[in-house]
Amino acid sequence: MHRAAPLAIAATLIVGAAACASDRVDADGSDARRWTVHSPGVIDPRSSEWHGKALRDARWAPMLDANDANACGRCHDGTLSRPAGVSLAAPGATDCRSCHQESHGIVACTTCHDGPRSGAHAAHVNPSASHATGLACATCHPSPSALAGRDVISGLHGNGAVEIVFDSALVSPEASYDRSTGTCAVACHNRGGARGRVLWADTAKMGCGDCHASPPAEHFPGACASCHREADATGAALSKGPLHLNGRVDLGDGSGACGACHGAGQDPWPTSGAHARHKSPMLTTAVDCSNCHAVPSTVVAPGHLDGVAQVAFAGRATDRGARATWDGATCSTVACHGARLIDTPKVVPVWSDTTGAASACGACHGIPPTQHTVSTSCDRSTCHGAEVSIAPSGFAITASGKSLHINGLVEPAR
Repeated sequence: MHRAAPLAIAATLIVGAAACASDRVDADGSDARRWTVHSPGVIDPRSSEWHGKALRDARWAPMLDANDANACGRCHDGTLSRPAGVSLAAPGATDCRSCHQESHGIVACTTCHDGPRSGAHAAHVNPSASHATGLACATCHPSPSALAGRDVISGLHGNGAVEIVFDSALVSPEASYDRSTGTCAVACHNRGGARGRVLWADTAKMGCGDCHASPPAEHFPGACASCHREADATGAALSKGPLHLNGRVDLGDGSGACGACHGAGQDPWPTSGAHARHKSPMLTTAVDCSNCHAVPSTVVAPGHLDGVAQVAFAGRATDRGARATWDGATCSTVACHGARLIDTPKVVPVWSDTTGAASACGACHGIPPTQHTVSTSCDRSTCHGAEVSIAPSGFAITASGKSLHINGLVEPAR
């Protein structure tokens, strides 16, 4: 219900009393009924004659039913409908919308309740880290499908009782509320944590370990932030976002693609270290993930989600029988970087080095290579003219040459 401040109530009483003392005659004059309308208490929420109480006692019939003998629409604008034969508001009658200023007017939610105040309502509907936009009333209560006409108090909504009807998509089909103890048994909370069954009157702040263990039992090891976009590394705090308490266990951004956790969207490439250099190399075509990692068949495949970036060389990295190794910082004896060529590579690739030094011409083999002729006119038409270009800035692999360069073969001039 609307609860005006004392000064606002006093001002309303002064203005409204005169209007409510007016007599009313139906507009067409066919029914010359006259009456004195309301006592001043009708607009005072503190009065036993307050219109909100009178309407509630009448089960809202004067507000909703144009044919009711005391239909509000006989005199007031801003009602849902007017009785037959009434086309204008009574002179001086207050427009309902002067107080009920919400977009849905007299059938707005705040006409009957001006905000959830009891128990843990505030913790559920106010935005917080656990649910950034707050939970809709329909999560736990029957709500009208549309805020108009009789729909606003149809069915269980507006029947005089506080009904608990959970949204199974968010709360789980087996959710229940025990009125005798005031306890919720809902999937939102009951995930094996310290406070799985929550008392409605308990307004103490919930921690990550209260609904589910942090981490949950038999969970994959590693920092929470490695897989869950809205958690910090320790699982002790959340950032605001749409994923937590949405009824699903989401990984990364919740898209279900590899890029949900590393990369972006459908693009699985991380941005760390030299990943970008391998995704869009200057000297060859893109390096597939499987050359350096065992690509899981499913997100929960063994070795995946263990909190460690596992390196397992294959494909191009092991061409020519190279036995590539990774020590956590550098790659050694990798075929892509010249392993098992006659020349010893001049640069050992350091993963954190994003300067491009390891992908420059001459880093993997000599210019020219030892087994090559002494000529460095690589772009001659009789040599590598279509695949190699020479500019003032140095050697470069052409777009057509990328499919041949670092493909595992030492190919003759074409």
